[in-house]
Amino acid sequence: MKFEYASKSQEYDASGAAYATKVVLKNRYGAYVPVFLPVDKIDLSNTELLSEALEVIYQENFPQRAETEKFNELDKKIKEYEALSKKATETITKMEEQMTKQKDQSKTAQLTLINVISKLYEKEILTDEDMAKTSIVETEEN
Repeated sequence: MKFEYASKSQEYDASGAAYATKVVLKNRYGAYVPVFLPVDKIDLSNTELLSEALEVIYQENFPQRAETEKFNELDKKIKEYEALSKKATETITKMEEQMTKQKDQSKTAQLTLINVISKLYEKEILTDEDMAKTSIVETEEN
C-alpha cells in the first residue's frame, strides 16, 4: 500500500494549546490514515512530513523488522569503519617502514660520505683548513 501526503493540521486540547501535528496520508484506493507527530513538526515541508509519518506507521506496525533493519544498518557501518581502520593501519605501517628505510639509507649515505672525506684526508687531498671550512660546527672565523 503506497501512501501519499494529503494534509496537515494542528490538534488542540481543551485549553486551546496545540498538542500534536496531524498528518493525513491517503492511498489510491481512497483510504485515509491520520498520523500524529510532535507539535513542532508542523513547520516541516510536505515531503518531510510524509517521511516522518511513514516512519511512525512503520515503527508501529513492524517494530521487530524496523529494529532488525537498524541493527543491520549499524552492522554495515561498523564493517565499513573497520575496513577504513584496517586500511589506515596498513597505510601507517607502510609509512613507518618507509621512514625506517629512509633513516637507514640516510645513515648509510652519511657513513659513506664520512669514509670518503676520511680517505681524502688520509691521502692529504684535503687539508686541516679544508676540513675546518666544511665543518658544520661554527668556528671563530665564520
